[in-house]
Amino acid sequence: MSLRIVSGRSGSGKSTLIHHEIVDIIKEQPIGAPIFLLVPDQMSFSSEYDLTHRYGVSGLIRAQVTTFKRLAWRVLQETGGISRQEINGFGYRMLIKRLLEDNKEQFSLFRQAAGKRGFTDEMETLLKEFNRYSLDSKTLELLLSDFEGMNAPQTLRDKAHDLQLLLSALEERLGTTYIDSEGYFPLLTAQLKDSDIIQSADIYIDGFTAFTTREFELVQELLKVARRVTIVLPMESDADADDEQALFYQSARTSVRLKELAFEEGIEVEPTVHCQTTFRFQNNDLKCIEEKFDSRSHEEATCNSSDDFEVIEAVNRRAEVHAIARKIREFMQNDAIRYREMAILYRQADVYDPLFATIFPQYDIPVFVSQKKPMLHHPLIELSRSALEAIQSDWKYEPIFRAVKTDLFFPVDADLQVWRERADRLENFVISQGIYSERWFDENRWLYKKYRGLEFLTKNQTDEERAFQQEIEAARSKVREPLKELENQLASCKTGRDIATALFKFIENLEVYEKLQALKDKEIDKGQLLAASEHEQAWNQWVDVLDQFVMMFGEQEMTLEEALHTLEEGFDTLEFSRIPPSLDQVTIATADLSRLTNMKAVFVIGMNEGVYPQRMDHEGLLSDAEREWFMQLGMELAPTSKTRLLEESFITYRALTMASEKLVVSYAIADEESKALLPSLYVKKLQQLIPNAPFTRALIDPTEALSELSNLPYINHPNTSLAYLMMQLRQVEHGKELTPEWRALQAYYEEDPYWSDILERLMRPLKVLNKAEQLTPDITDALYGSTLTSSVSRIEKFYGCPFSHFSTYGLRLEERPEYRLETPTIGDLFHAALKWISEETHEKNLKWGQLTHEQCADLAKRAVDKISPLLYHQILMSTSRYRYIQRKLTLIVQRTMLSLSQHARVSNFKPIALEAAFGPGEPLPPLMIKLDGGKKMQMRGRIDRVDATTINDKPYIRVVDYKSSAKKLDLNDVYYGLSLQMLTYLDVAVENSEAWLPLHSEAGGVLYIHVHNPMLKPHDNLDGQQAEMERLKEFKMKGLLLDDRETLIDMDEALEEGGHSQVVPVYVGKKDGTVSPKMSSVISTQDMGHLRNFVRHKHQQAGEGILAGHTDISPYRMKTRTACEYCSFKSVCQFDTTDANQHYRYLQPIGKKEDVIEQIRKETKADEGNSFEAGDSNLD
Repeated sequence: MSLRIVSGRSGSGKSTLIHHEIVDIIKEQPIGAPIFLLVPDQMSFSSEYDLTHRYGVSGLIRAQVTTFKRLAWRVLQETGGISRQEINGFGYRMLIKRLLEDNKEQFSLFRQAAGKRGFTDEMETLLKEFNRYSLDSKTLELLLSDFEGMNAPQTLRDKAHDLQLLLSALEERLGTTYIDSEGYFPLLTAQLKDSDIIQSADIYIDGFTAFTTREFELVQELLKVARRVTIVLPMESDADADDEQALFYQSARTSVRLKELAFEEGIEVEPTVHCQTTFRFQNNDLKCIEEKFDSRSHEEATCNSSDDFEVIEAVNRRAEVHAIARKIREFMQNDAIRYREMAILYRQADVYDPLFATIFPQYDIPVFVSQKKPMLHHPLIELSRSALEAIQSDWKYEPIFRAVKTDLFFPVDADLQVWRERADRLENFVISQGIYSERWFDENRWLYKKYRGLEFLTKNQTDEERAFQQEIEAARSKVREPLKELENQLASCKTGRDIATALFKFIENLEVYEKLQALKDKEIDKGQLLAASEHEQAWNQWVDVLDQFVMMFGEQEMTLEEALHTLEEGFDTLEFSRIPPSLDQVTIATADLSRLTNMKAVFVIGMNEGVYPQRMDHEGLLSDAEREWFMQLGMELAPTSKTRLLEESFITYRALTMASEKLVVSYAIADEESKALLPSLYVKKLQQLIPNAPFTRALIDPTEALSELSNLPYINHPNTSLAYLMMQLRQVEHGKELTPEWRALQAYYEEDPYWSDILERLMRPLKVLNKAEQLTPDITDALYGSTLTSSVSRIEKFYGCPFSHFSTYGLRLEERPEYRLETPTIGDLFHAALKWISEETHEKNLKWGQLTHEQCADLAKRAVDKISPLLYHQILMSTSRYRYIQRKLTLIVQRTMLSLSQHARVSNFKPIALEAAFGPGEPLPPLMIKLDGGKKMQMRGRIDRVDATTINDKPYIRVVDYKSSAKKLDLNDVYYGLSLQMLTYLDVAVENSEAWLPLHSEAGGVLYIHVHNPMLKPHDNLDGQQAEMERLKEFKMKGLLLDDRETLIDMDEALEEGGHSQVVPVYVGKKDGTVSPKMSSVISTQDMGHLRNFVRHKHQQAGEGILAGHTDISPYRMKTRTACEYCSFKSVCQFDTTDANQHYRYLQPIGKKEDVIEQIRKETKADEGNSFEAGDSNLD
């Protein structure tokens, strides 16, 4: 029995020494006492590969490369004690989750956190730490008693209490039946003395700098039992154990502890074998970095530079990874370094892994990422989680369609594209109809019509809609039936075994295994062996999760929710094992855990502040201060943040000294959100060591700084060089010239048979303007016919942007409808309610001006209660939130009624028509507009309310429109065709006035009334009556009226006395009794005629533009308003103001009302035949 320490700095040949020693023994005596080389998990493959390939050993009989866990299996198989059932990582996580749930009521501090997602992970980490450092429940109970006596903080005592409770429950549950991954250490330690294999063995331990308590206890027992134990430690001398800031502090401290232990046990300590000669580094740069990295001298310590060490500064991480890829290809081509001899070390896997996955294939660089990939989003795992969640959450949309999008509901031999389209339609339908819970089985909810609002009940289903519904129902049956069967089975489940069995049958009935095999075969056919292996791994590990679940909770009663949360913890833990599909590939590994050997070139990327050294933001469930209390009582735990921070230098040192020939350090100066990043202090230190080392700036676009860098590094691979060339050609479009190297590259692509076609296709967008083509007459006839049927809103949309009009009415594009209360639906309710109230009051001979507050409240409630069930699938009755909104809408209708009642008291204008529809097939004929070429346009619409009065036997009518938002009539908008609705409706009402009145009527004006419940501002002395008057002021109508005093007085009798009207936008002078044109929204009879004719001409102009096929991408801009503001088709037109060829159609406001009227007078000449002449529409 003896202990031997092999020490030395990085690259000094420590591992090589023991490898040679092992190989020499094997060659001299192939058969003999066993030799074990104990290494960390991540080092086992490379160590075994080195022994068998590097040194010419054809096979290993005596020698075995193993880990502590594999050694435990070997010894326990020999001595017994391996009969326990193993709980693996996901089984352990599920067990902790259940114990947390079962014991949370007894917790003092963790009661609230016990059920939170993520807390199980934190607790698992701490419990494993306790196990590694031999801290069991009894020890923790004693510590808790000591904490009480030491008057430790109450939070620490509460934590210790909860942890002791949980640890005790865990130990009781494991008992002598189960064993977790850490439980092998004490078993192995206890059984070593009975092992004949170990007693005659030589033990070599490599790849460690320190040991946990459990590992140290095992090493201690090995020293007692084995013939000889050789431990390799990276260090210079034991003296470093006295200096916490020393680079090799941890290794030196381990060496001292081992020697003290050997001395106490009477074990021989052989002289330390110190390796001093540096073998690894083939150049001075890397040798200098290794030798002077830990220098604390303030004297300048520099080395002569060469091209073997380089620093890369990138504008962002994407540019950084591109630069690394180019450098890898350079090393392979110029320095004959194989892919397998290069490694990338990093720390931020979540940031860099997606970049590696997308960028490296562009350079045809094969890579192997040692970081394990989570399995959570594999289709099988997602299907299992989502299906159970869907049942548990009463068939909610989100989990159901997460499950659907795994494609595992569809037949094995089906055309996936067809079924995916059906699933998309099903999803759209479910979203638009608000399908959940029992609605999945209510056939009335599955009637498809494209109409919404009140039209849904009145329109018949078309053949096209019936065909669409059949597609939806086909997809629904594929989803609904298996889920319903699963729900039925789960309803009778009582135990964990029952739930697991139901889930397995669900997966089995869907033939998921067969579908995964088909996916695996497809990946193999494409040569994607790694992706193919993932499907098999997913199935095997999914079965393992269910096995572990049944093994531990099979007979335990639990609800579906409890089972779902427990299984989710298991699924969260699943990871794909990464096995290199080939040997010649670049290895990507984390700087903290990597134990790579024989690397000629190493890239240490992401060397930014906060990464090297790593910022210690998270302390875990035990803070550093709390760990100090444990240490005071002699209990060793994992290192504190301070200790881990001191270890950062060694981690960085190990990464920087891993290469033998080339070292590249890189960092980004900005993240994905363009936030600034700073380089690590180690970068500055390296640049001080080698001040003349090459420094490269990496850009995304090499044209960003042509004067500062050469373009040649970017011309590296045909795939990526083509992308850079396109950037240059885009600059040519802006007047810049190509440099010679880019011209040469363009010539290469143009002459190459393969690349010339690709280049030609990529260059097309550079030559094509983002301009919509004018439709041919054949297309416009097919789309619109010879008689164009249009609404006013359609014409307004055309004037706003012809392409937006074409997208809506030509292409018939629309946003995905959702089951929610939208503004148009609210408008439908307001209009229908006010119409019903008007009809009700007329039937019961009630006068609007005589309605009381109570009558308004009653009528409003009855109206909304009657209309609400008729709205889109009774949306206002679907949830508590919507029922609350219904009450709010009732108050709005009531408040509007009160204002209308007040208006009726002071006005002689009375409603003569409500919801007056005009157009083909409607009570009123359409407004016909003659177009060029003998074509016509017929206007349709619905007028909310038409009021009339008679003055001196002459009838006048006005149009009133209800709006759910504040609205006023701006004649600038009328002039440019953006607001034509009210004047068009007035024109229609006047032309058809004889349908309601005995004589042809004159136009009295147009008015908007804002349907709302106004909120009053706080006021000191505002009683109830005053508050009511203030509210009524908020209902003052806006619009444009005829400048006729008698007509205006009939709208508000109070104007007889002069002053501002509280009802209409009019002011009458108190002294002279005249209407003030400047303070009133009024125009003359003649101007009203001009305006009506002008509006007709705007319709004619738009109709001719539509039938001429105008689809220009020319949105208007007036001041700060644009047509794009609320447009749904921005992603379709791709309008971009940064493009010099694209710009808004600027509309300059003409001025005030009088200025616009004057301009309209100039452009419109009304004659006896109502002919007119107008200026340019300003669309071109």
